[in-house]
Parts: sequence; C-alpha cells; structure tokens
Amino acid sequence: MRKRTIIVIILVCCIAALSVFRIFQAVQRRKGVKEGTQKEAEFTYSVKVKTARYRTIADSVNFVGEIRGINEVTVIPKVVGRLIKKNKEEGDFVRKDEVIAEIDRDEPLLKYTLYELKSPIDGILGKYFVDVGAMVSQQMPVCIISEVSKVKLIFNVGENVVNKIRKGSYVKFVVENVGEVFTSSALQTANYIDPATRSMEVRVILDNSRGIFKSGSFVKGELVFYERYALTVPTEAILEVGGRRIVYVVREDNTVEEREVKTGLKYKDYTEVIAGLRNGEKVVYQGGEILTPGAKVEVIELE
Repeated sequence: MRKRTIIVIILVCCIAALSVFRIFQAVQRRKGVKEGTQKEAEFTYSVKVKTARYRTIADSVNFVGEIRGINEVTVIPKVVGRLIKKNKEEGDFVRKDEVIAEIDRDEPLLKYTLYELKSPIDGILGKYFVDVGAMVSQQMPVCIISEVSKVKLIFNVGENVVNKIRKGSYVKFVVENVGEVFTSSALQTANYIDPATRSMEVRVILDNSRGIFKSGSFVKGELVFYERYALTVPTEAILEVGGRRIVYVVREDNTVEEREVKTGLKYKDYTEVIAGLRNGEKVVYQGGEILTPGAKVEVIELE
C-alpha cells in the first residue's frame, strides 16, 4: 500500500514538472516572437528617392529616316555606248544643261560621234553608278543629281499611330558628327497606308543653306505628337500590386506610406501621375519592391 502511494506521488510530481516546463516554453516562445517582431519593426531599408515634379512630357514615337534632296533626278542616257569621260566628279555642283559625262556611241555610222550627257537640273552630283569604260544604255542610270538647298527627311510610322499626327506635331533629331538638335513642324503626310508594311510615309522639309544635311544619309529621331506639362515620377517608382498601381511615399519620420496612383503618359524614364500624389512629395524609385506600409527607410540618394 505504501509502495503504491509513493508511485502515485512520483507520477503527480512528474506531471507537475512537465506542466511547468511547457508553461516556461510558451513564455519563452512568446518572448522570442515579441523580440523578433520588435527587431523586424526596427529594421531600416536603404532606398533611393526622387521628388515628384512637374515637367514637360510627350506622346511620341522614335523613327529612322533618310535624307534626300528636295529634287533628285536619276540621269539616264538616250543612247547605247561606252562611258569614256567624266566631266564632273561626285560632290560637284552642276548647272542645268551642263555636260556631266561623254559617251562614245556604239553605232557603226556614229563611231566617232560623242554623246554629251547633260544635267537636267541645278544640283549636286551625288553618285556615279558606272565607271569610265563601262557600257551604258537607256535602261542604265549613269548618275544621280540632287538639289540640296532644301532637303526632305523621309520616314514611316505605323498605322496604329498615324491618327495622332496633328497640327503642332513635330520632329526632333541629331545629325551625327554635328551634335546639333534640329526640330521641324513642316510635316507632310502621304495619307496612304502601305498594305505591305501597314505604315504611312511622312516627309519633313528642311532648310539646308548651311549644307549640313547630306543626301542619302540616315537619321534617328523622334516624332512628337503632342506635349503637356504634368506631374511625374520615375517609372521605376510605380509598382503593380494586386491589379493596383502604387508608390511608396517617404514621410518626415523616414517611414513609408503606400499610395495608390492613377497614371497617364509614359515618356522616357518618367510617368505622368494624374491622381494620388502631390507635387514635391518624395517617392521611392529603387528598393520599393521589398517595402511594406510603415517600414522604416534610410534615404541613400535623393534627387
């Protein structure tokens, strides 16, 4: 009987000790969670920040175009023969009816009669297509003459944007090795969609009194449909979360506030903000992907 009582006492003590141990574990676990949460709350994220500002943005497309003379004529002889002399060289200015080259006719009765190939317009002899000694005919152009006091910039735009061209639309581009920015609103549209490329040709007339533009050269530029002055932020600052567009705004206490925004035009590295943000507010544009509302941040770069 006494032995059984001792066993019962031992069991009760073990159960009590186990209960105390489990209570101790629970307390420690809660303490650890609390400390972890506190440490997480105190963690500071390094971010780069820019200020929301008003700036000029545009709806535009880039293009690659070609410079051509305002008038260009491919010169073709009216006879068959051999080109024996070039009276003018590439790059020379020629007058209308001035002799460009001489052709020895390939006809028995006219063996020693030379045919004078004359320029049909005033302009620059742009390029010879044949060399001295080559045979030429009515189907073979000899050279091209370009009138370049004015030139035309020619490029194509896609069918999906042709209706955006309006009064006030303009082009801007830089000529290589010149470094000068050129703009012009003297646009001429073909008003015809090429069924093969689904694009429309656009021409821009440019003054070339300084001789900067060379016929046949290629130009990279931008066709600006319209511009407006708008509140903008870096496009990188706008995040897509659950079908919403948000930015993180840095508050005075260096914590962030999540802000849903409505956006408009995208232009280069910036996006227009129509609603949800005020001029002068600071937004995170690098490092925002790992942030949550209320997170503490250290601004390592501010523009």
